[in-house]
Amino acid sequence: MEAIIPKEDLYQKIVESAIVAIGVTDPAGRFIVVNRAWCSFMGYTETEAMGLNIVDITHEEALEESADNYQRLINLDLQSFRKTRQYKAKDGCLFWADLNVSPIMDENGSVVGVLGIFINIDREVKAEQKQIDLNDQLHKVNEDLALAYETVNRTNQELMEAYKRLERLARRDELTNLYNRRVMEELIATEVKRTYRTKRGFAIAIADLDNFKRINDTYGHDCGDQVLKTISTILLESLRSTDYVGRWGGEEFILLFPETTCAGAKIVMDRIRRTVEKARIIFKDHTIPLTVTIGFSYQNENFSRDELLSKADQALYIGKRNGKNQVVSWEDSC
Repeated sequence: MEAIIPKEDLYQKIVESAIVAIGVTDPAGRFIVVNRAWCSFMGYTETEAMGLNIVDITHEEALEESADNYQRLINLDLQSFRKTRQYKAKDGCLFWADLNVSPIMDENGSVVGVLGIFINIDREVKAEQKQIDLNDQLHKVNEDLALAYETVNRTNQELMEAYKRLERLARRDELTNLYNRRVMEELIATEVKRTYRTKRGFAIAIADLDNFKRINDTYGHDCGDQVLKTISTILLESLRSTDYVGRWGGEEFILLFPETTCAGAKIVMDRIRRTVEKARIIFKDHTIPLTVTIGFSYQNENFSRDELLSKADQALYIGKRNGKNQVVSWEDSC
């Protein structure tokens, strides 16, 4: 025959055996019943618990809210509530708990106490908080990486732009924006090698502004700079897309005509001479006429770069000596 356990004893055994913390307080908030799980979580003995009030185990930041909710339970303004909150154990340490609270009423419907049941979820809450903190850190790291990438990318762009400017400065004359002497020397050397291989000729010309020193002395260097820029524009607009022009130094310009005949190069140079002659510079109400003398040589033998430049320079000298404003070829046959 099965033993019959009185209902009161059964209730007591259930409370004591429960793995959740159970605490009962009177209307004033004093503990009158606690179970073993409650004592284990809070660190108090059952005897010590009987001398405690709810405020003794409530975190300071939650005292006001806790007192308000408790009073609403006593007044039956709340039938129950559930909340995740921190408890303060005997050793002062705080831990998180999932709390369920409801009033206890007698047969007359009057509140005689409050039942609180909670589960210790401190490990879960802290793990979740740690994950949140980790996610925040990862988010911050990603933001920092994105900012660093943006900074590096911007710096790289600035470096590339600076490199292009430097490369341009290294290859271009600052005033006229034409190729400088070094670049033209490289182009001529390349053309010499190509001609050795293909046997197709090319021409090199040196163009020198006539009476440029007098323009500078009379009107100043600002006027001289304007003249040089104007001549540079005329040269660029007069050449084929395959031709090259650079500033050789001072008022001298160097022109390279790849894969052309001597006569064909001379036609282009004479067109340049006529265009310059028609040009007029207006500077501070002064009209300044311009002319240019051009000497050139043609690669029809195995001449070196320096030999070709020397011949073009000698042809220029002949043109200057014979009255300027003319195109002179070193080769008699041209």
